Amino acid sequence: MQIHGCVEKGKFAGNLVVRSALLCLYAKCGKMKDIHLLFESMKQRDLFSWNIMINGYAVSACADTSFSLFQSMLAEGKTPDCFTFESLFRATIQVKCLETVSELHGFAIKLGLERSHELIRSLIDAYGKCGSLGNARKLVEGPMRRDLISCTSLITGFAQRNSFTSDAFDIFKEMILMRTQMDEVVVSSMLKICTTIASSSIGRQIHCFALKSSQIRFDVALCNSLIDMYAKSGEIEDAVLAFEEMEEKDVRSWTSLISGYGRHGNVKKAIDLFNRMEHEGIIPNDITFLALLSACSHTGETELGWKVFNTMINNKYGIKVREEHLSCIVDMLARGGNLEEAYELIRSENGITRLGSSAWGAFLDACRRHGNMQLSEVAAAQLLSMEPKKPVNYINLASVYADTGDWDNALKTRKLMKES
Repeated sequence: MQIHGCVEKGKFAGNLVVRSALLCLYAKCGKMKDIHLLFESMKQRDLFSWNIMINGYAVSACADTSFSLFQSMLAEGKTPDCFTFESLFRATIQVKCLETVSELHGFAIKLGLERSHELIRSLIDAYGKCGSLGNARKLVEGPMRRDLISCTSLITGFAQRNSFTSDAFDIFKEMILMRTQMDEVVVSSMLKICTTIASSSIGRQIHCFALKSSQIRFDVALCNSLIDMYAKSGEIEDAVLAFEEMEEKDVRSWTSLISGYGRHGNVKKAIDLFNRMEHEGIIPNDITFLALLSACSHTGETELGWKVFNTMINNKYGIKVREEHLSCIVDMLARGGNLEEAYELIRSENGITRLGSSAWGAFLDACRRHGNMQLSEVAAAQLLSMEPKKPVNYINLASVYADTGDWDNALKTRKLMKES
């Protein structure tokens, strides 16, 4: 602000280059109100000024404003360049709008910008993160375009959407064969893909490759991916080793291992690790508690599960109860046959609207398994109201009526299914 004040008092107050530099300064500091006022006061605006504005709002997660500015820029007769499109692709990723990515891509081709490596990288990232991995894959074709940034963008897209795993492995192999420089981001994404397919053998090979490479830094994110991969692939001892070797740990590191212990049925070690986490001053988050509740649910530790739930809701950490937490508790109680208690919790927590269909489905199965037809009917009716287009929900409700001997309602429900 002091620099801006000096500029306004000096002879360069109206200079376009100086005012554009001020725009850039405000944008980098995230001062979007100030940048807007400055931009509106400018009598002259060149492409650089517009690009700063469009990019500033894109970086500040104000995608709609970026698009509006782009329209205004075109109305003023300015022709966008690669930097303009890179900023706009960043904005499309925020709103996940594939149609806009395609339209911008077409516009860039019309302007003759399709050969720009920087633009192609941004496009690969945008297509990948907006769900069109096929288009992203096409853009990576061709040796001139297979650099670290483009390949990483594509592999990251595959990892985020849990699809095209064989393509991801092919690209990774090609990167190795072409001796493309690697970094921890691409390795972390490959480990995530190994986690998805539960392949500890491939994950271990990638781990060894990373250890041998002098280019790859074992940062917190990469180590977390290692813990997650080993834990979810059934190699809990290797997950523990990766965890203990970390020089610095964040909440995700602790949560991943807690979740791993829970998945392997070792709720005691999960609780012990949680206590150690608290002792070391790491503040747990909602996912940490979800991992603990899930561990208690799968091992039938009802009393311990309640204890964890009460620890979470006592406002010590300011964590709000989410649908997933409620679902875990309901599932835990239902598995143990405490159906009335589970239903009371649903009602007291406004769970009738908050509980998802998967939780209601688990509750229904438990009610039928324990022979509670009254609550079975409640659960089946709730599922039907939530997802009226699913035939299985009609079948479930009809089956509940049949179990209680209410054949009239059973037939009516099946008739409704045919009509829907």
